[in-house]
Amino acid sequence: MKKVLILLLSIVFVSCAGTRRPVGYEEKISGGNPPNWTTLPYNYDSKEAKAFCGTSHNFSSDGEARDNALENARKQIVDAVGTYGKHVIDEVISSVGTAGSILDPGVVRDDATKLVSESLVKTRAKEFHIEKWSRVTERGLEYYYKSYVLVLWNNSDAQEAVKEALTKQAEKAKTETDKQNIDRALQMMEQLKSEDW
Repeated sequence: MKKVLILLLSIVFVSCAGTRRPVGYEEKISGGNPPNWTTLPYNYDSKEAKAFCGTSHNFSSDGEARDNALENARKQIVDAVGTYGKHVIDEVISSVGTAGSILDPGVVRDDATKLVSESLVKTRAKEFHIEKWSRVTERGLEYYYKSYVLVLWNNSDAQEAVKEALTKQAEKAKTETDKQNIDRALQMMEQLKSEDW
């Protein structure tokens, strides 16, 4: 009987030791498989809007994770609009022949970026996905949340931000010729409007 008890205790001890996870081991507890848009947001682009997927860092609450993912998506939008603004201004300069010193693509891009940053307060997630994870640490088991958000940003908003930045440049123009060139650039921009930004 004593041998059986020792054998049973040995089996329990070995089985418990065998399931022990190393420090740093992470495991998803809930959230299932992430939606397709978390890896392929551009599949959700349309003629009206461009899709962005924001991803959070690890947070102790799901609310903080969602907020962080939305902030990440907003940063992506700001970067994309800044790049779009520079592209549009380069096109306008080459089409209109406006001197780069009058219409500085970098300044217009920065102005457009500031305008977008200010207007992003209104941005909301179209969809979100939350995952709960566990992590083995030296202190024991800790839990955290990771979030993904899908944000659709209207093409017209991107174009409007660049247009407002150009208008801001026009207000800073020193001569009447500079103002006329910027007005020509604004007219050319209307002709260059596209859904692909």
